[in-house]
Amino acid sequence: MREMFRVSIGGAHAGLVIMVFIVVLFAAIGGTVWALIVGGAVALWFTLALISVVGGSRRGWAAVKRAYLLTFGWAGWL
Repeated sequence: MREMFRVSIGGAHAGLVIMVFIVVLFAAIGGTVWALIVGGAVALWFTLALISVVGGSRRGWAAVKRAYLLTFGWAGWL
């Protein structure tokens, strides 16, 4: 079960690229307001993940990396 939910940094980078593409697409189609809403939602999710990770035992760059994986690592499953 643990192996099934494992994420990699490569998958997280792909997730970041996909999210940037989606935000740019929202900006092109829906305008700046929708791009800010979608980008803000992703930023909020990253901030909440970072707060959660720091509340645990990780600090510094390890916490940022874990929050990055939690936010964008879903793309490794695509």
